[in-house]
Amino acid sequence: MVICDDCSSDGTLDFARQLAEGDERFRFISNPRRFGLVGNWNSCVNEARGEWIKFVFQDDTIAPSCLEKLLASCVRTGIPFGFCERDFIFDDSVPEARQDWFNRHKQRIHSDYHSSAVISPEQAIRIAANEPTHNLVGEPTVTLIKRSLFSEIGGFDEALIQLCDTEFWCRVMMNYGAAFVPESLAAFRVHAQSATTLNLQERAFRCQVLDSLVIWYRFAFGLQFKPMRDSEATGRCNLSLRMDCASYAAEAWRQATRTSNAATGNSSGRMLAEWNAVKSRCAGLQILVWPGLAIKLGRKVKTTINRKAI
Repeated sequence: MVICDDCSSDGTLDFARQLAEGDERFRFISNPRRFGLVGNWNSCVNEARGEWIKFVFQDDTIAPSCLEKLLASCVRTGIPFGFCERDFIFDDSVPEARQDWFNRHKQRIHSDYHSSAVISPEQAIRIAANEPTHNLVGEPTVTLIKRSLFSEIGGFDEALIQLCDTEFWCRVMMNYGAAFVPESLAAFRVHAQSATTLNLQERAFRCQVLDSLVIWYRFAFGLQFKPMRDSEATGRCNLSLRMDCASYAAEAWRQATRTSNAATGNSSGRMLAEWNAVKSRCAGLQILVWPGLAIKLGRKVKTTINRKAI
């Protein structure tokens, strides 16, 4: 058990040490600086020594049989990645609309996989091709991951702050598929101070617009996402995917620069700074903006002509 503390200030690390006193199965890592969500996840993986990785975050819970059933499913199917269904623990401060979103996602997971024990790469590709930002699995607490996978396909993408698990599950499943346990063996806690809630409140442009753009960009150009560009598997041509990505890039760039030019202040400057931060991790993204602007203009002209014809 590796407990990795990312510079918490509430005494969590000391409390954990007290609970584990005298138990040599526990190792404690105190990060020298704050790594952030994605950096800390990758750090945990690097510190782990076991054959399998089971994330359990400070807000979440798992059933006593969670690890046993996930491991049995992965071993039985020979698949190095598995996950289960989950429930939610909602704080009183969470709006009903937000609760509804999580509950709809839970139902979507159940209906997509129909209690299948194995999800094929082809099935994952079809779902992701139609909805690139749809989370195929849920939160990391529901997963079991063979550690060797991280050596083969890399860690969580640090160009992302919110959809990092969405991107990673797709990268895994389009190559290996997944072992699925159709039982709720974990619970994800949702509250006002969670990383997800704070990102949506304070960094909406970054986590909703730019994170989505990064996933589109990986699908369209990433070396590890070549299966997502197989037209027979996805049902769409590669050119169409890249044109949509270019158009999305142009719109994100316009939002960042328009806001920055229209006003001064932290919020406006942050959007442009976040665009530049994402651009630095996605080589060629800025160049993609120019054909994207041309595509958007062409579509606008075509729409105008069609309206006049009617």
